[in-house]
Amino acid sequence: MGLAMAALIFVQVYWIKNAWMIKEEQFDLLVSRSMLDITFEIDKRDVTETIIRLIDPISLQTGFFVPPRPDTTGLNVKPPESKPSDGEGDMKINQKQKPQINEWVNNRRTFIDRIIFGMILRSPEIDKRINLAELNETIRKVLIGNGIDTRFEYAVMRFDNKIVFQSAAYDPAAEAEYFRVQLFPEDVSVNANYLSVYFPERKNFLLRSFSYLAISSLLLTLIIVGSFAITIVIMFRQKRLSEIRNDFVSNMTHELKTPISTISLASQMLGDKSIPPEIKNPEHISKIISEECRRLGSQVEKVLQTAVFDKGKLRLRLAEVDMHEIISSVKENFSIQIRSRSGKITADLKAENFNLQADHVHITNVLSNLLDNAIKYCSRNPEIHIATTDKGEYLLISLKDNGIGISKADQKRVFEQFYRVPTGNVHAVKGFGLGLSYVKMIIEEHHGYVDIESELYQGSTFKLYLPIKDHGNHAKDKDPAG
Repeated sequence: MGLAMAALIFVQVYWIKNAWMIKEEQFDLLVSRSMLDITFEIDKRDVTETIIRLIDPISLQTGFFVPPRPDTTGLNVKPPESKPSDGEGDMKINQKQKPQINEWVNNRRTFIDRIIFGMILRSPEIDKRINLAELNETIRKVLIGNGIDTRFEYAVMRFDNKIVFQSAAYDPAAEAEYFRVQLFPEDVSVNANYLSVYFPERKNFLLRSFSYLAISSLLLTLIIVGSFAITIVIMFRQKRLSEIRNDFVSNMTHELKTPISTISLASQMLGDKSIPPEIKNPEHISKIISEECRRLGSQVEKVLQTAVFDKGKLRLRLAEVDMHEIISSVKENFSIQIRSRSGKITADLKAENFNLQADHVHITNVLSNLLDNAIKYCSRNPEIHIATTDKGEYLLISLKDNGIGISKADQKRVFEQFYRVPTGNVHAVKGFGLGLSYVKMIIEEHHGYVDIESELYQGSTFKLYLPIKDHGNHAKDKDPAG
């Protein structure tokens, strides 16, 4: 897939590069053709003006020539009248008309000779034959007519490269490609004159004309590359999920097998008739069975709760609860277990707004999970401190412990399902990796937030933000920690 993607990108880049070169060649061809059209227009105007200058003096001197009509080639003469005299089509000329005809023929020859010599001997002074305003307009119209609608700069030069005319922003030293063409190429003058034109915004013009093609190609390439990247990410996620699920199955097997084995052994002991009744101690065995059943049911309930939550079928039973009362109850339930490890648990409940709309069972489970983790993941005598305080529109519940802590890298993933923080050989603690994910889901379902502060081997502090009132989904857009 990587090789195919690299080949595709290479082909796209190669194709775009060739398309750009073709665009540049097309632009150069259009400009070259336009330069020829410009010289043609300039030469045509010059010829017209020259003929008009030559016509006027002859017309004034002879009174014989009249202005040309649109259907003639430029000059219209008025020959003397002649009449056919017989039916054979022969034209008979009156002797009195001969001098008039000779005068007309002589004047016409003089006129034609004067036009020819005048065209040949036109003034070589380029500044007298070109008008700057007309030149600018001619260049603009010809370029636009050929599809080149971009800013241009130009200059008229003599044969020795001396500039005669130039546009306002013309810069001979500009880093641009100049297009040059000879003016009045049919002149007999030895010294030629040239028109030089360049386009300062040539690349921008080409990019505009090339943009649709390039953008569509680039967009297609990005979509393909993005799809490739998403595919790779999904593959790695699936691989990681497979590893996590395998770990989950292993932990779940251990967690469920341990209480089942204990219950089985206790049942066999009760049913073994070879053991005297005074040794069996039924009350103790019954207590063991009850405790292991409770433990087994708790583990199964966690899995079921998570599965139900993933399917979106969890429905909270909201009611007004006293959070201080719930915290005190959970604290009391864990106090015996903590004292058995020579630890201590304290509470500092200072919040004034502690009556919330919450699900009593799930909130109790959340606090129990956090306290259970604080005890399990502690390599010394556990010390746990619970505190409440008002935080704007939220009730802040913080649980601080002196456990093994969580590294910065693992803090980003501790709330993921099935993820368990690696503890090495410090603790052989088994679990499903569902406790903290369950905590996060329940708190967010109450439109609250969970935050964590921890340093490795320095303990952890979990902060639960619960809205004092039901703010709905809008509460999710706020950051109470800020």
